[in-house]
Amino acid sequence: MLDWKRTALIVGSCVLIVAMVVVWVVVDLGTADGVASVIGASVGVVGIVYALLGGAGPQPSGLRVVRTGKNAARRGGTTNTGIMRTGSGTPVQASATDTGDAEADGDGSGANSGVQIS
Repeated sequence: MLDWKRTALIVGSCVLIVAMVVVWVVVDLGTADGVASVIGASVGVVGIVYALLGGAGPQPSGLRVVRTGKNAARRGGTTNTGIMRTGSGTPVQASATDTGDAEADGDGSGANSGVQIS
């Protein structure tokens, strides 16, 4: 979340809390109950509109590889004992732990034993 959005959210929340306390003190609880219902409904509508307009972006997918075996590529081949992702799309959180040896031998060969995102 951007800093100005976070600040606006905090300031707006504080203003709403102070307004609700003032209403509770100044008027009777029946009126305060009605005001709280309207404020709650308004916040719900604002949240739905925010989500529909793209405010809530896609969550990163989680990829994890642990304890893979040994692999070898020869004569232009490619080997992977970790995580390999190509193309664009949803952001990725990836981790590779204790992966096996990836060995490449020959022109154009490639090996990966960790995380490769291209």
